[in-house]
Amino acid sequence: MKIFKYLLIFSFIPLFNICIAQDAQEIIKNVQSKYSSITDATANYSQSVQYSSGKSSSSSGIIYIQKEDKYRIETKNDVIVTDGVTSWAYSKKKNQVIIDNYKDNGNTFSPNKFLFSYPVNFYSDLDGDENVGGNDCYLLKLTPRKKGSIKEAKICVDKNSNLIRKIVITTSESTSTYILKKITLDSGVSNSKFSFSPPDGVEIVDLR
Repeated sequence: MKIFKYLLIFSFIPLFNICIAQDAQEIIKNVQSKYSSITDATANYSQSVQYSSGKSSSSSGIIYIQKEDKYRIETKNDVIVTDGVTSWAYSKKKNQVIIDNYKDNGNTFSPNKFLFSYPVNFYSDLDGDENVGGNDCYLLKLTPRKKGSIKEAKICVDKNSNLIRKIVITTSESTSTYILKKITLDSGVSNSKFSFSPPDGVEIVDLR
């Protein structure tokens, strides 16, 4: 009788795993559905970085996003902008702006990947629940299908709104955590937000 009991338990394990996988995919589909119908988003965010060396840093700011590859991140000391073709990284402390071609190798972090569409370069698994800023969220673990700069990622999806509230990116050098607040969809973000004109007197480093 005990043998039958154990066999019955083990027979449900594969079924349980399948259900978990289906849950994760269903959550992803809901997120895709939410963001597929919008063209832009704005959010306040906080970022914390824990480096493998033991050092850490934190910052906060505002992020503007527009399909397909346009985004602008503003903090107290830095501005990062791309229009999907050219990227600008402006450091107020260094009084310098670095201009380069926009690069996307499929594994690099881009806010658009995690806010507008599920990154197809990652496997997804439901990894539990988490409360983010008072919002009950699903915690999804993302594993890269191919080796790249990102070793692992996690996203927290709001159970009620299907909005992404938290993103955790782990590389060999660091773990970065982004928490999104006051998310506004389709507010009509101007295209001018996704270009950058260096202020007078700023050192320009053009890597194109």
